[in-house]
Amino acid sequence: LFTGGFGKHMRSLNTVTAIVAALGICGAAAAQSSNDMSPTGITLRGGVALPVDKSLTNVASALANIGVEFNLNQSLLKTGETFFSLDYFFKGFGGNGTGSAMPVMINQRFYGSNNETRSYYFLGIGASFVNVNGNGTALAARAGVGQELGKSLIAEIAGYVSDKAAGTRTNAVTFNI
Repeated sequence: LFTGGFGKHMRSLNTVTAIVAALGICGAAAAQSSNDMSPTGITLRGGVALPVDKSLTNVASALANIGVEFNLNQSLLKTGETFFSLDYFFKGFGGNGTGSAMPVMINQRFYGSNNETRSYYFLGIGASFVNVNGNGTALAARAGVGQELGKSLIAEIAGYVSDKAAGTRTNAVTFNI
């Protein structure tokens, strides 16, 4: 039990504990609000993810990225809006390797103006489910900037970082519309 794999199991336990704690904090904040916290606005995104981590670059130098965001009726913070995001990075543009990553995050978006086409920045934390050199789950975060181009159209640049899972980090820069 306490041979070479003990450190690996402790890291997995720490990752799961951090994810459960993050979700618990979000749940506690939502429970304190009497407002409806169900998802309202849905945004679909598509674009390209440029891997920064070598093991992801071995899959392909550019990955396809599709994503969806679910806005909540009530923000967890006094400013901005809270939303869940789900992204999927996969080999869609050639490359020799196989694999994918799926970051799932809770995010906070902060607007720079109240114009019809607003600019914003966002921060998020969650988990990344990786399938490159095996399957794994890691604590992950994202941050980025975006611009509303119209009522139903956005342009966004985001950076993703994660702990190592199955020998891979979900470190990438994404460009989406």
